[in-house]
Amino acid sequence: MDKKKLFGFLFLIFILGLGLRFINLNKPEGMWNDEYLTWEIAKAAFPYEFFQAILRNCHAPLHYLYLKIWITLFSDSDFSLRMSSLFPGVLSIIMMFFLGREAGKKKSDIQGLFAAGICATSAFLIYFSQEVRIYSLLFFLSALNIFTAIKTLEDPSKKNSAFFVLTSLLVMLEHTIGFVFVFFEAVSLILFATKKGAFKKFLFAALIAALIIFIPLAGIHIYNVMFNQQYFSQWWAPFSWAKLAFFFTDLFSPYIVNITNAPPSFWSMVYNGYKINWGFTLFAFIPLGIASVCMIKAVFDFDKKVKYILLTSLGVYIVVFIASLFGKILFLTKYMTEIYPLLILLFALGFVSFKNKGLKIVLATVYFVVSLFFIFASQYSPVKLIRTEGQNIPVVMLNVLEYKNNDKVLFLYYPKERFLKYSKDIPLNDNTSHVSKYDFLFIKSPNEVMENTFKDGKKTYKAVFNSDKNKGLDEFLNKNVYSKISKGDKFFLVDFSPVSIFSEKEFLNVVKSEKRYEKTPFLYLVFSYIRNYIVRSADNLLSFSGVVEQFDWRIFIFEKT
Repeated sequence: MDKKKLFGFLFLIFILGLGLRFINLNKPEGMWNDEYLTWEIAKAAFPYEFFQAILRNCHAPLHYLYLKIWITLFSDSDFSLRMSSLFPGVLSIIMMFFLGREAGKKKSDIQGLFAAGICATSAFLIYFSQEVRIYSLLFFLSALNIFTAIKTLEDPSKKNSAFFVLTSLLVMLEHTIGFVFVFFEAVSLILFATKKGAFKKFLFAALIAALIIFIPLAGIHIYNVMFNQQYFSQWWAPFSWAKLAFFFTDLFSPYIVNITNAPPSFWSMVYNGYKINWGFTLFAFIPLGIASVCMIKAVFDFDKKVKYILLTSLGVYIVVFIASLFGKILFLTKYMTEIYPLLILLFALGFVSFKNKGLKIVLATVYFVVSLFFIFASQYSPVKLIRTEGQNIPVVMLNVLEYKNNDKVLFLYYPKERFLKYSKDIPLNDNTSHVSKYDFLFIKSPNEVMENTFKDGKKTYKAVFNSDKNKGLDEFLNKNVYSKISKGDKFFLVDFSPVSIFSEKEFLNVVKSEKRYEKTPFLYLVFSYIRNYIVRSADNLLSFSGVVEQFDWRIFIFEKT
């Protein structure tokens, strides 16, 4: 293909990807928890507070440094923060062109354009190009790292080897479990290198790099995952086999589900017992079917690059799967972002390997038309998905409910300071209090540390959950609400509904059932208990005015009469 025509096609793909990522970029609901924490660390004073905040967090440090520089150069408005993810998101389109072009037995412009097209229209990548999180930059760095790996696979020169080690370091510094990806990638290169003799030099350099870089990073994370309960992810969400399947529909269909916590059953998305969900069935299975056929076709080629792709991808997938079975990590699609460029490569390799030009035109047309139609038309489009946990939502709700300075507000699950970014109308004074997920200490013994609560809470607090009276909660409510409220004042209980999922009656049934109790994440038990107790207590002492719900937020309204 001549350069002018090639540049024209690539430019159109780039503009398409850029345009898709700009749709609804500025989210009115504000940032949700993970985005807020990312911003909070990035804005910490440099250097001491910044690095202290990083050390307290379970994620790798590079993205916070990147975001710190971005904020310094631009601003920390929500729009600017989301642009920090959009920027590497669109650069990834160009990167995937060069990666796709390099991946075949021979350089292929069509293969590069197809890989860039998948990247441009990927619902998963569009979503995270609008999210103030690590995954958009991680995808770009992973694609760059894979590009250097393929170069090294063909020619393990000092230059290529050095670039591979450097980009591997960037991936590990961007993602906490990036070392798993780098490990399998290095093993794959060692096994499948073309020039085995020359590769000894690279192997030696890689071993030195591993001692200096890999072992400390991996060792710290493995220790924290195994022994530090702060990293015990599944205290709030259990493993489900459905997530194994949602991983593939998330990546190769416009229908993304497994963002924070997927439904427990994959087939319930297809058939709910009464009727077929044609939306999911058609828009998930048609693109996934095309991608699967192409990837299987590529596997039959089974050259050294395909072997490298398969071993690296399967290694990461299996390790994350095993870790999730033991409750050490959630099996979420985004946690395996590093292998997504590899799977796109496999898709592109298989697509180009079809000799029938008409078949390729049909497959590409159906894949991209279905994906784009869904993105523009569906309420579940990645650009229309609302961050239902967005922390501007309860602020807007309180303003609509005509909150006054004398009214009392109690936030459950998140600390009250979390909402300051979106409103100065909710003063952080004695009228505003909270019970956050890390300081519900009044339902436990004073000397107990939170790590033990997360680990042994179900066993320790079953008696508390069964009791009708809680002295600590009563004292907390008297101090922060009842002793300060005057006639005509309102008490707003701001409840985060995804964690306080059980009504009082349901909660008692769960506690009485040994099987259900053991199966239910501890976090759901804690905040269902606290919410129910406060509602019952306030209903006895104040006048109940109603409850208002908006997405993941629910506000119970009481008034002193």
